[in-house]
Amino acid sequence: MYKFKYEPSPKNMILDLMGVNQPNPLETSHLSMLSDVFNIPVNNLRVALTRLTAKGLISNDGRGIYRLSLKAIAKRDFINRWRTTQIINKSWDGSWIACHLPKGADRTARKKSLLALQWYGFKAGLDLVWIRPNNLRLNLVDLVSFLRNLGLEIEAKHFIITQAEEAIQTHWMNNLWPITKLDMDYDDLIKALLQSIETLQQNTPQQALLQSSLLGGEAIHHLAIDPLLPSEIRPGNMQLKLKTAMLAYDKIGRKIWLEQLSDLSCQA
Repeated sequence: MYKFKYEPSPKNMILDLMGVNQPNPLETSHLSMLSDVFNIPVNNLRVALTRLTAKGLISNDGRGIYRLSLKAIAKRDFINRWRTTQIINKSWDGSWIACHLPKGADRTARKKSLLALQWYGFKAGLDLVWIRPNNLRLNLVDLVSFLRNLGLEIEAKHFIITQAEEAIQTHWMNNLWPITKLDMDYDDLIKALLQSIETLQQNTPQQALLQSSLLGGEAIHHLAIDPLLPSEIRPGNMQLKLKTAMLAYDKIGRKIWLEQLSDLSCQA
């Protein structure tokens, strides 16, 4: 049995459900279904809704109707970038994108910066310098803009490294990213997705909702923060294999969720 590494919270469950149901809103009548499927008290879900509203991630029109805010939609667009084929270049010229983080930054600001860099596959290559292969289709200006939207501090400086000592580059290529563990995790996930596809539609609606949400969320979490490395660093193309399996799984799981949400809306 697959061992889950990503633990979805009530907040993330609500945001995931609203993302699936876009452009339709989340209604308070949906909370009982979420409570039954995930075995979470309705009150906990209401608290999560209140906190999401306070953070500006969802809006409430006062009639029990909730919609994703523009801020939340932008974040979901980043998470869903795995669906496109236009993320990385087919070839890598050996250069690196570098980000220098200044000393003395506020702890909260630095935490947001490190998370943004992590989401785009950056790793600490030198003291206060984070790097990744320059193999993204995004140009440097657009990449910096996206990173700042995710929370990267304004004082961070970016540049391209076209030449570096061979020993440093060898260290970066061989030691910064846990390639073996990544591929093992992806292989386990692919097997779990394919096995679930065979049984998903034979389960009860509640079992299918829970399984598709947890397993699909796990796969999307991995794909969303995949470091998008070139084949020179990560051969085998496991990211594409997981993406292919998840696209097939997502089609089935999304259909199950939308059918249940539609039935609930008709009953309301």
